[in-house]
Amino acid sequence: MTEIATEAIKEAVLQGHYKPGKRLIPAQLESELNLGRVAIREALRELTGSGLVVSVPNKGAIVAEAVDAEEMREVFEIRYDLEGKACELAATRISEEELSKLERLNVDLAGYQENPREYFLLNRKFHLDFYRASGWDFLCHIIAQLFDRVLVFRSIHPISQDSIPSYVDHHAELLAAARKRDGSRAKEVMTRHLESGYQSFLSILKKNDLRG
Repeated sequence: MTEIATEAIKEAVLQGHYKPGKRLIPAQLESELNLGRVAIREALRELTGSGLVVSVPNKGAIVAEAVDAEEMREVFEIRYDLEGKACELAATRISEEELSKLERLNVDLAGYQENPREYFLLNRKFHLDFYRASGWDFLCHIIAQLFDRVLVFRSIHPISQDSIPSYVDHHAELLAAARKRDGSRAKEVMTRHLESGYQSFLSILKKNDLRG
């Protein structure tokens, strides 16, 4: 139930229902999400660890502020290394069943061009499901936290609809590399994919004068 509660809170934040600075009161969440108090409390603890939620004295859990330009740069610098390594490993270890599931998931992703917030969550699942094939669970856990840290930003500034087709194409290239067990190629594709995402962030920051 904790995992269900965690995902429900993430989606509520992404959809803008819980905005930055919003107090997350367990009793209210229990009623709004129709989930148990214990699961809600455990979920808030987990989300505090990922940076999506912060604990403030005399206030309790609140939704974190969106990352700024400097933190975003740090997040992507770390992602280049960690996700590159995860791709390199996963491409040589992924099973046929896992590949087939990811190919179907990528087809689904292409259908979310009109709903970029939902795309973000499904895209997160695509990435993490691929990385889990690496067998490095702790690495995948850290990457998941990095995804969650930028979730508040994406609730305010969704992924550009025009970018989604190219991202889906990158995923297809990644899976093609994995079918050939080409870890180096998979890492190269992911680096290019992340660079495209980072440039998108920079464009949003510039457009909204958020560069700091």
